Amino acid sequence: MPGQEPSPCRPSQAHSVAAPARAPGTDDPLTLERAATGLACRVTAVRAARGALDWERWLAEIGFLPGESVKVSARGLWRDGPLVVRIGDSTFALRRAEAACVEVEPL
Repeated sequence: MPGQEPSPCRPSQAHSVAAPARAPGTDDPLTLERAATGLACRVTAVRAARGALDWERWLAEIGFLPGESVKVSARGLWRDGPLVVRIGDSTFALRRAEAACVEVEPL
């Protein structure tokens, strides 16, 4: 989409279980950053961000693994604000750049 930044995540660093859903109007995989608030999704892949290779490991450690159910519960007031994300019995605040590393498909 015009004016939209490309994902900061590296395609070669993915651990995935299925072909990714696509973000509306793009050829990019649907990410947690772009998922609608309240939409139940399943994690399909986690990709390390450029310059932040430890994010993939950290996201996996806190439960963002392929096959897990996830939902964006709320979004920060500003465009670049954090997202409140529910995965399993846990709730996390993720920066948008971190959420962009989690590919999802709607359930």
